[in-house]
Amino acid sequence: MRKIPVIIPFFKDHDALDKAKQSLANQKIPTELFVRDNSYDNILYTKAINEGLRKFCFSNLYDFILVINQDAYLSSNCLDTLVKVMEKNPKCGIVTPVAFDEKGKNTWYGGLEAFPWGRHRIGEGSRPDTPDSLLEPFHTPWANGACMLLRVDMVKEIGLLDENMQFICSDADYSFTARSRGWEILVSPRAIIEHDLGSSAFLQNDWLKKVKLEDQIYFGEKWLSGDVYKKLAYEGSNLTTLKIEDELRKSRSSLKEIG
Repeated sequence: MRKIPVIIPFFKDHDALDKAKQSLANQKIPTELFVRDNSYDNILYTKAINEGLRKFCFSNLYDFILVINQDAYLSSNCLDTLVKVMEKNPKCGIVTPVAFDEKGKNTWYGGLEAFPWGRHRIGEGSRPDTPDSLLEPFHTPWANGACMLLRVDMVKEIGLLDENMQFICSDADYSFTARSRGWEILVSPRAIIEHDLGSSAFLQNDWLKKVKLEDQIYFGEKWLSGDVYKKLAYEGSNLTTLKIEDELRKSRSSLKEIG
């Protein structure tokens, strides 16, 4: 088994990082760590991930790359389970584990709405007494960037994360980009991490709130309102919703006539 690189954006919490490293040392599959220290020049999540992807993806040395937060701790069979899902599903570009906090409360069981703020599916069972029928991998609209295994061939095809979203939304954006290119996003309930949704609350300040709002707005402009296209296209603001709907109606009508 080839080593699997692990990309960890790090910010000041050495205890969390040490715990994350220990969880990786307990895996069956050997790993190679890339810790991007944001403590002094905080480039935030997306750029940190892209630094790691540039380091590992554009060679023939690796098949998969793991991305985790510094406060995401893998169960002992987590990485092995994620790799097996990838091997059984060749069109899977990203697979994520399910997550529980330290008290055993489920914090991630797949993604629901991505906009305006990413909403997690929670409250499902994924413990040893869960029936096997409920533990099979399933599709999700978007992957949780706290822990996701990426297929290197997918990264080579679709490229890096969109740095227009610096801290949030880039995981959902990357998932939609992958899916638009034919890749699947899966959740593996047999793979478990410990991750507390509120564990990064100490980072909150007005600067970061501003970044997150800008990320959310850009995601909406890119995927929902068409504003990014309008900024780039010749038609610009003249491309109204009514004009788009009219042109699509004409094309669909012509397609129907062709049969």
